[in-house]
Amino acid sequence: MNKKSMSVAEMRRLLGIGKTESYWLVKKNYFDTIVIFNKMRVMVDSFEEWYANQFHYKKVDGTPPGQNWSHTLSAHDIAELLGISDSAVYDILRTKPLPTITVSGKRRVEKESFEKWYSAQSHYKKVSERSEPDV
Repeated sequence: MNKKSMSVAEMRRLLGIGKTESYWLVKKNYFDTIVIFNKMRVMVDSFEEWYANQFHYKKVDGTPPGQNWSHTLSAHDIAELLGISDSAVYDILRTKPLPTITVSGKRRVEKESFEKWYSAQSHYKKVSERSEPDV
């Protein structure tokens, strides 16, 4: 049987955060809650939906956050692909016509837009496409 709700303490342990921060998340109405016998419970479905749409908090079991945004790349993801610094990526985003989406206060680029931009430019090469120097 799947649980429909969890205690705030269970949610706190799942995210590896403190008591104050867990109740701050509840107060922000990030997920649905109910009160049963004077105990607050977090609805699991709404918690999982919130988790899939944010990147800040990570479950202690290693489940990656932001699954609803897997079709996008962060500036750090792009930096790793191109072998450049995060700040260089932000310079690219500021000066090039590369549309971004703001998710949880962070700029993200759709993978399709990145690939289109990448194909149209010749300055940057992906790390995976660089040839190894002869030794």
